[in-house]
Amino acid sequence: MTNSGLRASVHAPRCAPTGTAVRCLAGILFLLSCATAATAQGVAIVVDGQMPAPAQHGLSKLEAALTARGLTVRADVDAVAASTFVVLAGIRAANGPATAALTSMHVALPDGPESLVIRRGATFKGKRALVLVGGGAIGLMYAALDAADRVAWAASDAGRVDPFTSVRDIAESPYLKTRAVSMYTMNRAYWESKLYDETYWRTYLDMLAANRFNQFTIQFGYETGGFMAPMYPYFFDTPGWPNVRMSGMTAAMQAKNLVALKAIVRLAHERGLKLFLGGWDHIDRGVTVGAEGQRFGRVNVPGGEDQLVRGLDQNNLAAYTKAAIAKLAEVVPDVDGYQWRMLDEAGIPNSIQVPFWEDVFRTVMRLGKVTEMRAKGVDPRIYEDSHAMGLDFLVNTKVWMEQVGMPFHPMHINRQDQMNVRHGYADLLKYPQTYRMQWQLWTGGTTRLLLWGDPEYTRRLAMSARIYDSDALEINEILATKMYGEPHTAMPLPIHSAPYRTYRYEFERYWHYYRVWGRLTYNPATESDVWQHEFVARFGPQAGPHVERALERASQVLPRVVAASYPYRGFPTTVGWPEMQRLGSLPQYAAQEEGSDIQLFENVRDAAARLLGGRDTPMVRVEDTSRWFASTSSAILSELGQAKRQLGAAASGEFKATAADLGILAGLARYHSERLLGGLEYNLYKQGGDLTAFDRAIAHERLAVRAWSDMVAAAGDVYSPELPFGLRGRFPRHWSEELDLLKKDFDALLVERQSATGKADAKVILIPAAVPGTPPVAVVSRPPLAEQGHDLTVRANVTASAGVKSVLLRYRHLNQTEDYQTANMVLDARTGAYSGTVPASFIDPKWNLMYFVEVIDARGTGRMFPDFETEQPYVVVPVKR
Repeated sequence: MTNSGLRASVHAPRCAPTGTAVRCLAGILFLLSCATAATAQGVAIVVDGQMPAPAQHGLSKLEAALTARGLTVRADVDAVAASTFVVLAGIRAANGPATAALTSMHVALPDGPESLVIRRGATFKGKRALVLVGGGAIGLMYAALDAADRVAWAASDAGRVDPFTSVRDIAESPYLKTRAVSMYTMNRAYWESKLYDETYWRTYLDMLAANRFNQFTIQFGYETGGFMAPMYPYFFDTPGWPNVRMSGMTAAMQAKNLVALKAIVRLAHERGLKLFLGGWDHIDRGVTVGAEGQRFGRVNVPGGEDQLVRGLDQNNLAAYTKAAIAKLAEVVPDVDGYQWRMLDEAGIPNSIQVPFWEDVFRTVMRLGKVTEMRAKGVDPRIYEDSHAMGLDFLVNTKVWMEQVGMPFHPMHINRQDQMNVRHGYADLLKYPQTYRMQWQLWTGGTTRLLLWGDPEYTRRLAMSARIYDSDALEINEILATKMYGEPHTAMPLPIHSAPYRTYRYEFERYWHYYRVWGRLTYNPATESDVWQHEFVARFGPQAGPHVERALERASQVLPRVVAASYPYRGFPTTVGWPEMQRLGSLPQYAAQEEGSDIQLFENVRDAAARLLGGRDTPMVRVEDTSRWFASTSSAILSELGQAKRQLGAAASGEFKATAADLGILAGLARYHSERLLGGLEYNLYKQGGDLTAFDRAIAHERLAVRAWSDMVAAAGDVYSPELPFGLRGRFPRHWSEELDLLKKDFDALLVERQSATGKADAKVILIPAAVPGTPPVAVVSRPPLAEQGHDLTVRANVTASAGVKSVLLRYRHLNQTEDYQTANMVLDARTGAYSGTVPASFIDPKWNLMYFVEVIDARGTGRMFPDFETEQPYVVVPVKR
């Protein structure tokens, strides 16, 4: 932090050579008197001696915010007498003036290195004082950054009278210990456009720190066509391995890369961020690995051959990797840890996996680094051995495949991956517990490009991340896969046309995404003014709230698409992109559509069979999901329309770009609303032979094409015509490409209808409208503990105006490889509650339990409880051990 005063620039009025000197002198004296008045208010910042770098960073931002308000800022106790306000800033362990002030106010001191307390109303040497105390340097940084943000909120006059008028009293501690953002290096030119730009890193890491992220992970070598697979030769040569080199990489280039990497580590640490390096591909292997020992393939990336690491094969990979890791720790000693992709896809054959990683981890242990293990495909013996050797490690796995689903772990994952850990936690959550979990939400698979920010989703996901006593969550940055599949020498393409680039760096437009993820995983109870004020600042007091509400509703669209209606073939980040994929023709969609929670959401094939068979279901019906998409689309457009009316011709470039995203997401919701009904009708035709159902399917598909046309219109001239976020041929480059294909598919559907034949005795089934009246409601009991050798009784108080048809208890262990067991729940006339039993024989101390209740009323309306719309849709009960 610097000692700085007001830097006012005073310009004297120009005096004509023959003008009146008195009037010129009067003008100069007037301007000088204004400057003097501006310096009348001052702030003294009193700190506990020399502060660590993160605290200095936060206090420098506070000083800058105060200076921008026209206040003199001095950073020493001697300036108190000449100042109007005082900031007392300290760390708990220092026991300085700041902690003394809190003690005198009977305020508890922050507990934990990232905890903080802010208190107004103190006095110091007779002056009004704002108190900022951190449990450690990072906690103090968070407190100072919060105060700096709120100082900037004050209106001009109020900010001069009391710059802290918007600062509020708080005491906060982190809800999740690890709050991480990860970045891919999928394209060399795009990566290096950032790597060598220190201003970029200062701006980016400032944003992460202000939003209270505390870890930044750079993932090298993932889906890069061999670039940085492995990462080490990009930065240095490893002694003893002169033949392992990256093509075309000179010593000067390596030195430049290493200097830039060290700068990122330093800048991250100055902002309280741990820096992890991800080793994802350990040898060039292309996109897929065949049978063990098969030659590694090549991904079709132009120029990819010029990025390869030469000199590695399966015979020397293990020995080289250990030596390279040791060299990495020597040249970049301040890296906090590593994240490893460990399975055969990363180039480690199953036959050598256990000894390979045991050797690597012994090296990492000697270096004192934390290890994050990607769980997919890992031999469980590695966890056991790592625990036995005392390795500090976390097991990293997906929350919801490689996309963004609902804000909780799925009730039932797709069967294609039920028996492995590719999708989620599988059988990892067993006891006795020997490792910690780190959950990764693969936001980079879903929210690659469009704005996103739903505070309630984030709060709920943060709470779900606490399962198995976890305290770690990682998300991807937006734009994570930009330029993936492009030539490594290609210049990065802008996402927006020139008039809509209202930022220096593209990540800056996603400020709300980072704000809600960082602040709400730090504290789910964070006040909404943290982001609401920013909406007002950007879009005005009348339009800002409408933009905020529109974005919150729009941010619900993609998670519902993934969870309820996304074909499972779109599982991987490198294959699925819900923001821009039409999901094939209607017949293809009808045959493949299946959400990624097959317990919660009904698919279009099962829905047709249900309607034809006259059956009930407690699942979320296809027609209800369609109505949800339709109403959400209308709500987005309503809020957006009100914002447009408020702004009129004064709409900024940023608003127009934001409106484009909101319009696209509203159109996408409408598209899926119609697509679901079209797929259901098409299946009614295929399963029941009703040609009128085919005609209704065509009508819905016509509306779906119209909705996609609206998306293209919303994108307008805002988005660049080339948006590279995946391999050519696998990913579209613009919504207009998908529209052309949709129209061709629709023409083919009309041709198919001309030759279609139905069944003479086909039943005509109409998709039912929303059931009138109140759906059933159940309040489910939540016993605090299950005990081995004892039955567990679950109770549900059910309200159903139409009467109750059935109530079922569904339960399993907290193990995704299992299907649910079922027990009837019986009405107890005495209490009015339904009860069901998990038998004692099922209760195993190796696993916690989970359950939910299915209710169907006399009209056939079914629901599951707890209600997924407002809470986690199952109850988890720990087992006594």
